[in-house]
Amino acid sequence: MARVPLPIPLGFYQSKSAPLSSQRCINWVPTIPQGEALNNRALMQPSGITLFSTTGFGACRGAWTMAGVPYFVMGNTLLSVSKLGVTTVHGEITGSVRVSMADNGEFLVIVVPGGDGYGYSNEANTLTKVVDPDYQLSDSVTFYRGFFVFTTTDGKQLFVSNLNQPLTFDALDFGSAEGDPDRIITQIVDHDELSIIGSKTTEVFRNVGGADFPLQIIPGALTQKGAHTKYGVVKFDNTYMFIGGGENELTAIWRQSSSSSASKISTDAIDNAIQNFNEDEISTAFTMTFSKGGQFFAVFSFNSTRVPGKTFVYNGTASTLAGSPVWFEFQTGMTDAPWRVNAITKAYGKLLCGDSLDGRIGEIVDDVYTEYGNAVLRQAALKPMSQDGMKIFAGELEADFEAGVGVTIGQGSNPVVIMDFSDDGGRTFSNEFKRFLGKIGEYGHETVWNRQGRFPNARTIRFTVTDPVNANLIRIAATLELGSQ
Repeated sequence: MARVPLPIPLGFYQSKSAPLSSQRCINWVPTIPQGEALNNRALMQPSGITLFSTTGFGACRGAWTMAGVPYFVMGNTLLSVSKLGVTTVHGEITGSVRVSMADNGEFLVIVVPGGDGYGYSNEANTLTKVVDPDYQLSDSVTFYRGFFVFTTTDGKQLFVSNLNQPLTFDALDFGSAEGDPDRIITQIVDHDELSIIGSKTTEVFRNVGGADFPLQIIPGALTQKGAHTKYGVVKFDNTYMFIGGGENELTAIWRQSSSSSASKISTDAIDNAIQNFNEDEISTAFTMTFSKGGQFFAVFSFNSTRVPGKTFVYNGTASTLAGSPVWFEFQTGMTDAPWRVNAITKAYGKLLCGDSLDGRIGEIVDDVYTEYGNAVLRQAALKPMSQDGMKIFAGELEADFEAGVGVTIGQGSNPVVIMDFSDDGGRTFSNEFKRFLGKIGEYGHETVWNRQGRFPNARTIRFTVTDPVNANLIRIAATLELGSQ
């Protein structure tokens, strides 16, 4: 019987028809080596999260770094964090929803969508609520060429502050998106241009100066795609991505490819998963981005009390090397749930993250295999193994992990991988078959399952690891023979 290599999954592809594909990848990073290697793809251990600071003020609503200092809105409190993790409280932020933030180096502006606006001065160390009567209720803020730009909660207008003065406004300094009457949802600055993103279209403005409203629409710079959530746009890889769609289009994820066009980067499987959430749930979805170890991630998180929430991750590095979109999932806990991280900001050479479950501020770090000491599920379901519908006898299955890198004592000192399989298209899975990954120092340990039996048409194999070890999956192979045994 011949040894047959089985492809390591490049992420998430759960078809609406389960027998076609039930491929899924949770908390393992699909990676393509950028040089000659044992295999042309692998599933690599993600970074863990350690405690950086405890605040006690509630869940994170947003994070931002200004002049090298990270600021977090935790519960109803604005605070900054020192290099040593010491927090300083700067004042109260009303509301409970995620906030929009922008800065000009001196002022950090915070907008509570549909609520109050604030300006924090790092020179005066004061947090001031906007009380100017010409300020309008807003959903988003950004800083563009000397002005803070706001989009109104009613979706009809954008307006600017006075030059470098986020607390004062002129009633005449406003404009609107004119190419289409759709509602303004959010905004972003990219390549020195301001994109105002509506529910179905995106228009691009530039700063032309002048005594009155300084922004002017760039003729022809109109994209027939818009945003479906005010929190769903993020800069990524020299452009930006957003959650949305165009006229009569359900929600997908898009990458802006020019000032007048966007390309869909979500697969049909990701689209189907997103579209399981209703309009209200999608309207609170949010995006984050970070890079580590040469992998560039765009993170899209969807929450719900009706169905399990999800966090989908686009690996830009792997997608470029593969020539097609590579997606996987981040998940907190052992059952379907979104990732606990609510915001990420880089400061002090670290990736700091605000927590959605309590008032902690964490650090995303390598060589840590837990989230605040809690176990992390890593799970991968392969694409169906089949030989044109013929019966197959599987004599042996081998999975090459990075063996011998367990911990000295406690859980993970003799780490385990669980294998189970489905012969009904991923609808149900077999009993679990456990094998050891090798104690610390057992670098040559082999992880093998013998006598896997006969299956009629196709088999979906799934691997699971929960021990706190560096569980990199490098290669999979099986010994197969056609026909009955």
